[in-house]
Amino acid sequence: MLALVAQGSRMSRPFPALRRIRDLADTQLGLVTAAQLAALGVRTGTTSRRVAGGMWTRVLPGIHLVLGGLPVRLQRELAALLYCGAGAMLTGLTALRYYGVRAVGLQHLEVVREDNPEPVHVLIPHARRRLSTGYVRAERTTRMPGASVRRHGLELAPVARAVADAARRMRDRHDVDALVSEVVHRGLATIEEIRRELDDGQRRGSGLLRDAVEAVEAGARSGPEATVVRVFTEAKLPHVLYNVQLYAPDGEYIATPDAWLDDVGVAVEVDSVEHHADGEGFRRTIRRNARYAAAGVPVVTLLPTDIDASPTSVLATVLAARESAQSTPRPDVRVVRQEQRSAGRRAWRWGA
Repeated sequence: MLALVAQGSRMSRPFPALRRIRDLADTQLGLVTAAQLAALGVRTGTTSRRVAGGMWTRVLPGIHLVLGGLPVRLQRELAALLYCGAGAMLTGLTALRYYGVRAVGLQHLEVVREDNPEPVHVLIPHARRRLSTGYVRAERTTRMPGASVRRHGLELAPVARAVADAARRMRDRHDVDALVSEVVHRGLATIEEIRRELDDGQRRGSGLLRDAVEAVEAGARSGPEATVVRVFTEAKLPHVLYNVQLYAPDGEYIATPDAWLDDVGVAVEVDSVEHHADGEGFRRTIRRNARYAAAGVPVVTLLPTDIDASPTSVLATVLAARESAQSTPRPDVRVVRQEQRSAGRRAWRWGA
């Protein structure tokens, strides 16, 4: 009987390093690395037994969640950084979510599936031999950013670098257009910074990014506007200004058309259902169109879905409006080429 009591006492004895492990894990969202465990004197066999017993969770090779259970997104991303080692930083879409970018649904959190978690894009120095594994997409580079940005305890690549790294892995032109235009228009990065990343980085996979940068430089402020810029450019449509301000002779503001055919005085607007069909967006659109009518400015309204589905038909509509306007006097409006934060420079005539 005494032997059993003694045995029970030994079995209930606490894990000697448990307090130190918990103190360390508290600074890392409940995560610890194999190297850290070894430094605390924890043997590999002990770690394996705790994982097998469900007390700890193996998140990645050498990375454990000592609270057990499934890691949440933030824990998985920190685990990816711990796995990749000192100096690693999140990049691409993974980093852009923490900068508040909304394009490509980055702020729509999805349920994390244990068998297929969302990929985490990590930038690591080229000399480090660390392979992609599980949900981690490790990208080695000789061009590590000089400094990272810290958010929520995570190291992030600068916005412009994250945009470039994301765009090179994206295959949908519209997604790249939306990403670049949002980041620049919201002032998260300048078009010059993204252009620099484009020119200095690898050329492989950069075609869509290059097209998006050129469209935003021309004045596009959204993904659909970028498509309009490309359609008008390929058609060599002359005297086009993008996102300039129009004023009546008495100085009253009229509108800022997405595109302005300056020689004939025709406005082109890209009106999406998302931003123009409901509530205040609908009211703004009605008031804008009323100001166009009062100023005698013909306006061509385009839907993003039509631009994507049939750019040829959209161009034909614009050309027909342009031809019709040539038979009437140009509206008496003043054009102000404002400094465009979205393009980083003033709007300019296309083909003039």
